[in-house]
Amino acid sequence: MHHLSSLLGSLPLLFSLTSAAPIVEPRQAAATQVVRLSSIENVAVRSNGQILATNMNSANLYTVDPVAKTSKTAITISGASGLSGIAEFAPDVFAVIGGKGIYKVDFTGASPKSSLIKTITEAGNLNGLALFDNSTVLVADAQKGSVFKFDVNTGAYSVALTDPTMAPSGGIPFGIDGIKYKDGVVWYTNIFKNSFHKISVDGAVKATGTVTTLWSNLMGDDLCFGPNGKIYVATNSRNSLVEVDPAVGKPTSVGSVTGSTSCAFGRTEKDANVAYVGAGAGIFAITVKV
Repeated sequence: MHHLSSLLGSLPLLFSLTSAAPIVEPRQAAATQVVRLSSIENVAVRSNGQILATNMNSANLYTVDPVAKTSKTAITISGASGLSGIAEFAPDVFAVIGGKGIYKVDFTGASPKSSLIKTITEAGNLNGLALFDNSTVLVADAQKGSVFKFDVNTGAYSVALTDPTMAPSGGIPFGIDGIKYKDGVVWYTNIFKNSFHKISVDGAVKATGTVTTLWSNLMGDDLCFGPNGKIYVATNSRNSLVEVDPAVGKPTSVGSVTGSTSCAFGRTEKDANVAYVGAGAGIFAITVKV
């Protein structure tokens, strides 16, 4: 979700109603700005090291060179008014949320090409997107509090997961936000419930257990996996990136980024331990311990 100071406007009381103070240790490092871009929603990193970035108010998919610290529009996705979740499902081929549509963006040719895979007509507000396997992505519906299983090859989709921990709450109908999958576990945040959860699933994305809540007093937006087996969560209005040991479940701040919305790790030898963080003012870099 976009940085909340611009989104909420006349709802300043929302955050004063949270039940407890953030459960994080003081930050360990300052972030460095890679590029200035307005209201970055989500980020992904290509195998060539280039960063892709989305904005919910623009159909432009941006590409960022983290070495040269430059940015440009890689492609404008026809039919979309804004973009959110993004994930690579085949080498240099990405699924991107644009409104209620899931688009394919292919970088394997001389120039990138985009096409609509399928529109999820009954969707409320699609936001987070996670790779499940090479033909399936998981799409979080923040308004309806559910997760779609979506086939990137056929466009077939169905609701796979629904739980009260995914449901919206408060003055804005926005619940489940960030989502990622790894090794039989779906990890997700609920931004306005200030909570982070996990649930085990089988190969058909059916729950095989109950939801485990890792915390309920720290805002979480999108998340990413680090090269060290840790999970990293952008905290939006809490202005940080936190590290989570999956075995422990407690967050530790690794850097300060105002309005942090998302993260993705570098994929070259030089930046494999660098988390690129999307935020209200652009993309930032935080080096973490591996």
